[in-house]
Amino acid sequence: MHRRNGLLILITAFIGLAAAYLAFTAFNVSGLPLAVRVVDAHAGVIVPVPGLALPKGLHVGELIDLTQQPPATRIAIAQLHTSGQLLPVGQVYPVTVHRGGSRISVPVTSMSWDSAPGFRLIAWLRLFEGLFSGAIALIAVWRGRDRAAAGLGLFAVTFLAALATISTPSQGTLGLVAMLGAWTLFLLGRVGFYAMAESMAGAAFSAPGYIGWRVAFLVMLSAGAMVSMGGPLLYVITGWAELLQPKYGPILTTSYLVPVALLFVSYQRARTSQRMRLSWMLWSSALFVVGIAASNTQILGPTATRIATSITIASALAGFLYAILRHRVVDVTVVVSRTLVYAITTSFVLGLFALFESLIERVAFGRGASLILELAVPLGLGVSLSTVHRRIDDAVDRLIFRRQYREEVALRRFASESAFVTQRETLLDLAVDQICRHVGTPWVALYEGSADGYTRVRHRGTQDPPGSVAIDDMALVKLRAHGSEVDLHEAPSGLGGDGYAFPLRARGHLLGVLVVGPRPGEHYGTEERDLIAHVAQAVGASLFALRAQATEERLQVVEGRLAQALAELESGAAALDRTRAQTRAAEALLNDARARESKLLDALHALGDAPRV
Repeated sequence: MHRRNGLLILITAFIGLAAAYLAFTAFNVSGLPLAVRVVDAHAGVIVPVPGLALPKGLHVGELIDLTQQPPATRIAIAQLHTSGQLLPVGQVYPVTVHRGGSRISVPVTSMSWDSAPGFRLIAWLRLFEGLFSGAIALIAVWRGRDRAAAGLGLFAVTFLAALATISTPSQGTLGLVAMLGAWTLFLLGRVGFYAMAESMAGAAFSAPGYIGWRVAFLVMLSAGAMVSMGGPLLYVITGWAELLQPKYGPILTTSYLVPVALLFVSYQRARTSQRMRLSWMLWSSALFVVGIAASNTQILGPTATRIATSITIASALAGFLYAILRHRVVDVTVVVSRTLVYAITTSFVLGLFALFESLIERVAFGRGASLILELAVPLGLGVSLSTVHRRIDDAVDRLIFRRQYREEVALRRFASESAFVTQRETLLDLAVDQICRHVGTPWVALYEGSADGYTRVRHRGTQDPPGSVAIDDMALVKLRAHGSEVDLHEAPSGLGGDGYAFPLRARGHLLGVLVVGPRPGEHYGTEERDLIAHVAQAVGASLFALRAQATEERLQVVEGRLAQALAELESGAAALDRTRAQTRAAEALLNDARARESKLLDALHALGDAPRV
């Protein structure tokens, strides 16, 4: 097995196990039946958890001495305060409180949070967090092709792993290691998030400009690492809890603000066609940062903070996933198949059919129902649900695949109308214009073949493709051999290193080549490539017809000229015949005159020779 494939399989297995583990632990949350709000470096205040009774001997708002807590209690407070790490159920943690000028140790037992208000909602939201982050991780790891996809994959994998880590009940030294490991993963995820944002910004900044952004991010990341990891360590070792105070919580969020600001500035500088893609990622990132900020500051209380954090983070992850699948914000080769969606809707309609038939049999049919009625009801249901099925398919086309639907309608219409274009130049112009407009490709080029090679005759877009290509170019050889599109990323060619080449064929001959450039961050699906191939075939047939028509017109002109020349030749031959006849007549007259002259001379000679009398 290839080493890379083996690594991908291991990562996939880890993602699947982590997501499954999160789904298993989402409804098994446990911890202390109280929360501690740190007020200074040495003291904290007891805060109740709604729905959970405080342990006996403790009161709401009572001060506790953070420096005098036992090591196990310090670790538990650090876990709950910084990462929300779960604690094993039934463990006892002595809590030292100030009361009447003396210190009193009160045992607190960890318990399940099942009875806490909003627990089910938090559990379901945590489950969706795991599912969404797992889906993003799988797509980015298996189908990602650029730096933005790699950064997003790193962010999703580490975020999922961190959620799985803090969802594992642990205490003592193991709990401290788990907390530090979770925060290491969270910080590493921030690195991936920044790499994704910087890659998506593209040419919005110069190289020196990106250095400034990177320095700002590293400074914020270092400050966050000091608070998130150094603060708990200092408290556990020395009892100094200064960095656990809520006022330091925003420092943990600032490292996320840098990539969000980077996305915002790049959005302001982006072209209109790219803003839709960036806007989804920008707003999802902003929503994600709001959830992280709420979690780090705990300003809403334990339960309300968990609910607000889970809602915003789950919504942000859903926005990331939608942006990947719908707008291709990163370069992934995954395509939402219309065939798969249609199969799902068909299954849904069949399920409705079975459900309705079962309900009708139970409610309306008795044992004495006639056979005709038993046959008529399923038939009527089938007819009515077939109409529903068609309308669902049409709604899917218009809503989920709206752009593809409009693209298909426009291009198929052009393909059928191209046969009625009467000028070759107009046909070539319309072909590249329609492809650019409806496919959304950054550039398109059209080549025509000749005995020496293929020459570019039309071009639209940002890139300047080569003006000519050799007749035995590798991509052209594949087009002639197979008659189907060629992925230029897989076939070295003078046409370019990426994009697709489609043949313009007619009667087995490769008349030309239609080349479409790669869309940034979005690949052409099978159905879309088939549609472009259909347009290329129609254009090739129309081009062949126009060539044949031009050849026929030239032949007609040549035939007319030949007929005219033949008529002129026949007219000249007739004139020549008349000239020859006149010549022969004149020659006959001349011969006749010569004969008479000869007779006269003979007569004169005869008179001259006669004797004179």
